Formats: sequence, structure tokens, C-alpha cells
Amino acid sequence: MSLSLIYDLETAVAQREGCALCWLERRQVSRYLEGVSNDGVNNIPLRIRLAKKGGYCSEHSQQFAEIAHALSSAILLESFLKQKLENAEKGRRPLQISCEACEIKADNRKSFAQSLQRSNKKPEIQALLLKARLCATHLQIASHRAPPLFAAQLTAEHDELMHNLSEFVRKYDYRVAGKELHTEEEKQSIKRALALLKETAS
Repeated sequence: MSLSLIYDLETAVAQREGCALCWLERRQVSRYLEGVSNDGVNNIPLRIRLAKKGGYCSEHSQQFAEIAHALSSAILLESFLKQKLENAEKGRRPLQISCEACEIKADNRKSFAQSLQRSNKKPEIQALLLKARLCATHLQIASHRAPPLFAAQLTAEHDELMHNLSEFVRKYDYRVAGKELHTEEEKQSIKRALALLKETAS
């Protein structure tokens, strides 16, 4: 069993900032963007490579701007926009963004998925995952090839939400509409479902 996986999960669970695996992915992306901010903006070949790949997606462009010094942001964003405006001026095919930060996130997710498949039968890992407040995406990853009883434990936390969604829908049925009022929990079930489906911004 990987001690580093236990350490990472313990660190993420302690943050209590939504889904623990989303937090770990966000941390890895932040480290990459901080590296670009500190050294990469002065690396002309790197700037050219990033610009030719279409720059960062809107989410990671915003994250870079929040992490980096204003000068670093201006230098990098200038290179991204210059490439795209030249393309537009010359009537070239639009650049498809191949965001390196998204690639870091995807690689990190794949690595964690592989580690969890090897370790999700271990009681120590299971105990941490049950505290991890996983989003729906990471809930599926953590449950993949897990013992059925543990997978059921992970999803049981959301039984009440599923019941409230079902009741919200049922009470709009013409046979009961107006006869049974929606509870506050049922009204909030849509918001809670959206939160569960949403991965924490990376």
C-alpha cells in the first residue's frame, strides 16, 4: 500500500474544501502554473509552445492570472492573444486549445485512479475515502473495482438526496399536484445534486 497515497488523502481530507480528490488535482495544477509563473514566462520557447497549443482554457487562464504576478500574466496572455489574432488576420484555421494545465489534471486523475484500484480494498484507504466528500466523478473513480460493500458505503451517503429528488419529481405528478407540498429538503435537492455533479474548480 502506498504511504504517499495515504498522506495525500489525509492532507486533502484535512482541508475540508469539498471533494478531496478535486483538491489534490487542483493542487497539482497550481504547482504547475506557479512554476510557469515563476520561471516559464521568461522562457521564450515555452511561451511559443503554449501559444501554438492555443494557450490555456478559460478556467486555467483565470487560475494563472490569480496565481501569477500581473506582469507574468500580461506577458503570457499577450503571447496567447498574439497567436490567435495573427491566425484571425491571416484567415487560418482556428486554434484548438490543448491546455497543458488540463493535461496535468488528466494525468493526475489517471494516476490516482490507478493507485486507488490497487489500494481501495485496504481499510485505511477506505476510511479516508469515506471522509473525502467525493464529487460524483471521483465517487465513480474511487468505487471502480472496489469491494461491493465498500462501494455501497460510498454511495449510501447520497440515498437521502436521491429520495428527495424522487419526491420532488413525484409531487409534480398530476395525481398529487397541489395535494402534497414540497419539503425544504426536496426543494434544495436540485442545488445539492448540481453540487455533487460539479467537480471543484481546478
